[in-house]
Amino acid sequence: MDKKFSLGITYYGKLHAPLEFVFSQNARDFIVEEIPLYKFQESGEHAILKIKKKNISTPEAIEIISDKLGIPQREIGYAGLKDKHALSYQFISMPYKSCKNITSNIHENISIMESHLHNNKLKIGHLLGNKFFIRLKKVSIQNFERLKSEAKLAQEFGFPNFFGFQRFGNFGDNYKLAMNITKPAKRQTKKEKFLISSLQSHYFNLWLESRLKLSSLISSFKPKDAKQAIFQEYKLDLSLDLLKLLHDSKLILKPLLGDICKHYPFGKYFIFGEQRVMDILNSTESSMQHIQADITRLEQSDIAITGLLSGIESKLPIKAEEFNTKSKARNLLATNQAGIIESSFAHNLLAKGTRRYAWVYPKDMKINYIPTKAQATLEFMLPSGSYATSLLEYIKNAPLYDNAE
Repeated sequence: MDKKFSLGITYYGKLHAPLEFVFSQNARDFIVEEIPLYKFQESGEHAILKIKKKNISTPEAIEIISDKLGIPQREIGYAGLKDKHALSYQFISMPYKSCKNITSNIHENISIMESHLHNNKLKIGHLLGNKFFIRLKKVSIQNFERLKSEAKLAQEFGFPNFFGFQRFGNFGDNYKLAMNITKPAKRQTKKEKFLISSLQSHYFNLWLESRLKLSSLISSFKPKDAKQAIFQEYKLDLSLDLLKLLHDSKLILKPLLGDICKHYPFGKYFIFGEQRVMDILNSTESSMQHIQADITRLEQSDIAITGLLSGIESKLPIKAEEFNTKSKARNLLATNQAGIIESSFAHNLLAKGTRRYAWVYPKDMKINYIPTKAQATLEFMLPSGSYATSLLEYIKNAPLYDNAE
């Protein structure tokens, strides 16, 4: 198995000591199954195949299937990349005419579980989410109680949507290789696009960790003391009224004026505290009523803060009066207080800019304990693009792997 490296994240928004358990990413202890975005029509010119693969990455599986059927790889569609070191169930598509004679056992580690017909090719993002089964080892009964508590808290209050170590290659340094790429996006190879996406992910993770540290100041200190500490560290002058509301909120990731939020788990973008931002711009008096309403929506997981994945289309900065939820808000940088932080992690990368939920919520959490083996199992569902390993690190409050090992 390839060696895993941590991402350098040192703060997950928690103060408790790291939770002790062992996670080995392999086909027995890590199982993932895709949940399709839509129901297949059972008619059309595209075949949709649900495949089971073991210890094979999605690109490797596509290459094997392409060679086996004698069709170009570009004709095979998929909704998301699945881990190599896992037992994975995922959907792929191809022209129906290309797979009439396909057998259920394509390869010793790839088999077809079911087939459908549909009228379009699968593309990245055609995915509602993923179901996971994870086995943890060397879990004492005391640590299992903590594990159960932390997992339930994550389900209720969510967790930071960090990109997982899988995004950054075996040595955790793919993003560094992207810094030497100068080709425009249209001329980049698949590998170059992937490397640049790693760099986008790296900046996003740094931004999110920074925001968690700022949020900790708001939670840990009285508003007056937090105001002084935040100004010294971030050069942000937050009002005492806002700090009091945020301090009293149960939110772990505290919003800032100008944050670009999005309805969760799908929907339109809008600015957190938009009315307050407009009042500040127009030098008019306003109450904190609109702010409290937005905080409540965040607490109820109706909406979530988003962070920037830098790109050439990102606007720096957005003006609140020009913001339009019908425009390409996914390419925009946050404004006001949030924009001051985000601009430090925004770069003119050779990729399309977009936005990503900074906070997500696991669903259907099930936790079991096997005392005779000192093992715990977790089952849960995450939205598309979120990493089970990031949830594990949040529960553990530490990286899963030690770079010094």
